[in-house]
Amino acid sequence: MKPLIIKKYVNGEMKTNSYVITDSEKSFCIVIDPGGNPENILNYIGNQKVDYILLTHCHFEHISGLKQLKRHTDASVIVHHSEAEWLLSPSLNLSDQNENPLICDWPDVMLNGDELIKCSNSTIKAIHTPGHSPGSTCFLLNDMYLFSGDTLLAGLVGHTNGPYGDSVLLKKSIKTKLLQLDESIIVYPGHGHETTMQTEKKNNLCSTIS
Repeated sequence: MKPLIIKKYVNGEMKTNSYVITDSEKSFCIVIDPGGNPENILNYIGNQKVDYILLTHCHFEHISGLKQLKRHTDASVIVHHSEAEWLLSPSLNLSDQNENPLICDWPDVMLNGDELIKCSNSTIKAIHTPGHSPGSTCFLLNDMYLFSGDTLLAGLVGHTNGPYGDSVLLKKSIKTKLLQLDESIIVYPGHGHETTMQTEKKNNLCSTIS
């Protein structure tokens, strides 16, 4: 398997993480959570074809660059089906109070959870982890890298005090899905720095969930 290259961009006042994943031979390219102005991402990828845009969830700070990125790349946008409508609704994606309310297009692919997405020689498993939001989804790349959105952060779990947040569901998602993953997996969250499942199982408050 070709070595992977994971590029992170930190966007805006909320310091939302966007990721671009490719390999050393540029045989594929995936963007996860294009928040903020996507110019840096577009400059980085150049003429390379983008295969997929994966959304961990549809709060505005994670999708604010989606419309422009989709227009430039025509990549397939993939999101959990329960938040597809959020892309078209500023009140649902929480941008209705912003200067420029956010309205994107209907996604190309809607997930239920547990799907396997093939991209060149890489495999991405979609893990539905509701709680922070109904459609929150983590993406496990090659059983080595977990892109956890706002479900799991370094030393923290995602908040559930927003509309449609559910702390009971979040605890269940973490306990039954994420805490079962191998400790060697590197976690790339939606905010903050990278961590590992080993570190989070030992030190994160999620490890005390009963």
